[in-house]
Amino acid sequence: MTQEGSTRRRAAEAAGWAAALALALVAVAVVASTSAWLLYRDGDSIVVALMADSLRRGDPQDWALSPVLFLPETAVFAALSFLGLGTPATLTLNAVVNLLAVYGSIRLVAGRRRAGVHPVAGAVLAFAAFVGLILLEEPAETPGFHLALLTATTTYYSATVVGTLVTVGLVRRLLDGAPPRRVFAGIAAVAAVSTLTNPLFVVWCVLPVVGVIGILLLGRHLVLRRALPIAGSVLIGAAVGYLLRVPFAGNIVAADGNYLRPDQADAALAHLTGALSGTVGRWDGVVWGAAVLVLLVACGVLGMQAWRRRDAAVAAVCAVAVAAPVAATLLVVVAGTDADRYLQPWVFLPVLVLAVAPPAVSLPRAAEVALAGVLAVGGLVAVPVTVAAAGQDDADLACVTRWVEESGRTGAGQFWTVRAPKLALADPAQLVQVDHTLRPYDWLVNRAERRGPVTFLVESAADAPYELPVSPRDAERVACGRYTILDFGSRVLPLGEPRN
Repeated sequence: MTQEGSTRRRAAEAAGWAAALALALVAVAVVASTSAWLLYRDGDSIVVALMADSLRRGDPQDWALSPVLFLPETAVFAALSFLGLGTPATLTLNAVVNLLAVYGSIRLVAGRRRAGVHPVAGAVLAFAAFVGLILLEEPAETPGFHLALLTATTTYYSATVVGTLVTVGLVRRLLDGAPPRRVFAGIAAVAAVSTLTNPLFVVWCVLPVVGVIGILLLGRHLVLRRALPIAGSVLIGAAVGYLLRVPFAGNIVAADGNYLRPDQADAALAHLTGALSGTVGRWDGVVWGAAVLVLLVACGVLGMQAWRRRDAAVAAVCAVAVAAPVAATLLVVVAGTDADRYLQPWVFLPVLVLAVAPPAVSLPRAAEVALAGVLAVGGLVAVPVTVAAAGQDDADLACVTRWVEESGRTGAGQFWTVRAPKLALADPAQLVQVDHTLRPYDWLVNRAERRGPVTFLVESAADAPYELPVSPRDAERVACGRYTILDFGSRVLPLGEPRN
């Protein structure tokens, strides 16, 4: 490549990242403004911040976790927290980083620049489609599907989304003729880390990739000596990831019965039907659903075209983009779950059709300048909106944390109520996470920080009615907006046996 060609390539890549940054800023501004509770205070969403803060303080570690270990997510948040921006700002910056990681992964899938092909433009277009799906999703508290915006959170599988896209991208590069040794090692490493932190990666990525490679082999689009190492690297990586989970067995408190309930398949189908109805019951939901469907169909069409011209790389990407959403849906039904977050492949994989079929021609210079201007303005406008959302005062939360810290005592509260105050406290051990019977509730919490005695409760409308050994009328009630503190003074509330 000539010096001029290399300079142009670097300029194109830089322009792609700049466009992705502008789009990410717009997306995060919308999520922070419309789904602030999900991003900053939701009981699940803040587990990564709790873990990172605990590690930073050097606390003893004994976390009770779901099958998801949040290892990459915690590492990213911990690194960003060293900037000293405060928790809401760090969560916001983390959302931007998550989305940029999605763009980088899509860029990997788009492949190398070739004559008449513009992979950077394809990657930006695919990422813009993903951001468009985020913008079309209603606030997280409304009925319907909210799949794309979950990537902005630190909890709902952003690392698994990126790991899946990176694996698909590496497989595509292999099928395009990239030097195999390093790529095989990369696939195995990504599969190992992704499976270690979240076994859902097996359904989202491992099974679809191995199945597609098998189909390409049977269809004589791949020879055995090429197919086996690809499938083997994914499977070996996933197997290593599972083995690496063994040391964390004591931290994974969820029983299999919590996640595999085939007897609840009818309820899962009913939930999916209700979520779909809630989505298409509004105009933006109709556009969202139509866009997802069109992208999925386009993947199927482009994949068949690639199959006929024996383009194994593009055929594999499109086939995985179709197979993974189907596999995720089957998992939801077979597992009998109402966890919509398992369905995220529907929004981050079909957009890849735009990355592997990028525009064959460049835009006129004037159009490029105009588009760059629009993106720049959008990104600049998004920044103050995001800063305002992240910096919005929560007087109710401040009231609780101030009272708890001034009391110098230990209290308790139920999961959906106590999580945000625990994160806001300088010493989260001042609040014990319990259920409605005052049994310590070991779920996404550091069991090592539990202490007592408990002499007050923090409650909200989200709580189940407490079953207490004393009457709540004996407590002094302190109003803190959506929170109420029940202060029993010197009277100790006995805690039961822990449960998860």
